[in-house]
Amino acid sequence: MRKVIIAILLTTMLLGGGFHARAQESARAEIISVDANAFPTITAFLDVYAPDGKFATAMEASSLTALENGNPIPITELTEKNIGAQIVIAVNPGPAMDTRDTLGISRYERAVEILRVWAETRPLEPQDEMSLVSTTGPILINATASEWRNSLVSYQPDARAAIPSLQSLSFALDLLEGQESTQVGMKQSILFLTPHLPDQATVTELENLTERASLLGVRVNVWLIDADSYFVHFSANSLKSLALQTGGDYFAYSGIETIPEPEIYFSHLRHLYTFQYQSQLASAGSHNLAARVNFSGLELTSAPYSFSLDIQPPNPMLLSPPSQIVRQAPEDDPYNTELLLPNEESIEFLIEFPDGHPRDIKRVALFVDDEKVAEITSPPFDKFTWDLSEYLTSGEHSLQIEVEDSLGLTKMSVGVPLTLTLVQPPTGILAFFGRNSTILTIGVVAITGLLLAAILLVGGTRGLKKFTKRREEKAASYDPISQPIPTLKTGQRKKRLIPLRSWAQGQREEKASAYLTRLNGNGGKAAGEAIQLTSQTITFGTDPVKVAFVLDDPSISPHHATLTQNEDGDMLISDHDSVAGTWVNFEKIEKEHILAHGDIIHIGLMRYKFSMVKPPKKSKSKVQVEVSL
Repeated sequence: MRKVIIAILLTTMLLGGGFHARAQESARAEIISVDANAFPTITAFLDVYAPDGKFATAMEASSLTALENGNPIPITELTEKNIGAQIVIAVNPGPAMDTRDTLGISRYERAVEILRVWAETRPLEPQDEMSLVSTTGPILINATASEWRNSLVSYQPDARAAIPSLQSLSFALDLLEGQESTQVGMKQSILFLTPHLPDQATVTELENLTERASLLGVRVNVWLIDADSYFVHFSANSLKSLALQTGGDYFAYSGIETIPEPEIYFSHLRHLYTFQYQSQLASAGSHNLAARVNFSGLELTSAPYSFSLDIQPPNPMLLSPPSQIVRQAPEDDPYNTELLLPNEESIEFLIEFPDGHPRDIKRVALFVDDEKVAEITSPPFDKFTWDLSEYLTSGEHSLQIEVEDSLGLTKMSVGVPLTLTLVQPPTGILAFFGRNSTILTIGVVAITGLLLAAILLVGGTRGLKKFTKRREEKAASYDPISQPIPTLKTGQRKKRLIPLRSWAQGQREEKASAYLTRLNGNGGKAAGEAIQLTSQTITFGTDPVKVAFVLDDPSISPHHATLTQNEDGDMLISDHDSVAGTWVNFEKIEKEHILAHGDIIHIGLMRYKFSMVKPPKKSKSKVQVEVSL
């Protein structure tokens, strides 16, 4: 009798002070996982448990603060999700479980009926992963509620002949330890159906399993199915301790008690918080995240959760940048010295994030020769408009762009070379006439009209007088009295008028002695007429004032080269310190070079073939054979 009283006192102490102390320790916050794939937006998964060990639901965003490497950051979003749970029913059959009531229904069958009804009422979502384990091993693993129900009803252990052990509980822990959750944050729980344990050695083994379940975070709920006399058995106290230490519940059933609804053990396991915040990290490597909770009297801070993050500056790239820009006067106004087109150039670019974390761009700047010429501080970030109006001379330039993201990380692109060529409009008297051609034309037409009118006016007056005089003379010619008598002078001869040749007929067309034929890239004749070399000196370049023959190519200098015919009739070509140089037969000439029929001439990048109208004849070589006597 004394032993029974002592057992009752121990049980009362365990259920009183012991449970209360552990319940206070069970209040906690725990970060389950961190997802940084959408950086700088960080998503974390959080569990928050109240002092009674149940999940603390209905928490608001204002109750939570993210601690990133210890720095507090307000969260931007908090969501409470319903998820499934991993549930294992472990059956440890024993003779006490086969005891039947007046209706012939055993204690075990009563418990199975409660579990069957519970499984049939489970909704499809969230979907649990349910398993069934016996003393011989797993019977069903990760099944749906309906599959699990069928397997549970079909399982008929021989409880009367079975010897109780902890094999099924050990198998259940093995199963949960080796499983990976299909849903982030899934909790694990075991419902252990068992009679009392037979000896102290089994109880010692139970203590080891309790410690193992606590380390795995598995909640173990216990249904002790036995006679009420064993409710105070020493093994019953160990089973209660197992449930309390792992955050589970304990229930003893002798056949007359009301079996609790199983859902009360698992409903609080199907909750999970997800929260988001904007990270302030600006360096790659390992970082940690904790959560600070202030909710309904709870002031909790989770343990830091470590995660790795790759952070690199954004990479800017120029898209198809121009290699050359030519500024010149408008086509419809080629003599305009005040306006050179184009005035601006569009520079397109692309920004990549090599770390795989796209984020907002703060600014993008365009640099020309290491000098910032344009900047964009608001979307869209895709192209610059480069002002060219300040560039008044030809030259080589380098283009680069610099980008800065929302984290303050910056990077400069690789420099891209660009040639800016300015074609100056012609100057001098020809340019004057060209610019004022319309006014001059109108003036010439006006003066010509005035002169023509004056001529017509004077000519008309004289014509009228001559017409009157001729009419009078004609009338007098018909009067025989007034006609003079003709006299013939001796020796007088009528002069013969010989027409003089006009000045234009005296001019002879000057014939060319040689010509230059333009060649294409394949060495064939290019489109266009050959250049006739009709004068002793002809100059080449881009300035129509300085040269006689204008070549339109950016590689040609204003006064590039000169062709001259000397007294011996030879054609000489000379270079005037041009940038690209003058080449004959692919060799650069220094000052001047005598040309031969068929020579290939490069003036800048333009290629020509020199041909003479009357090329020199090739001399035939004579072969003499000497015969020695």
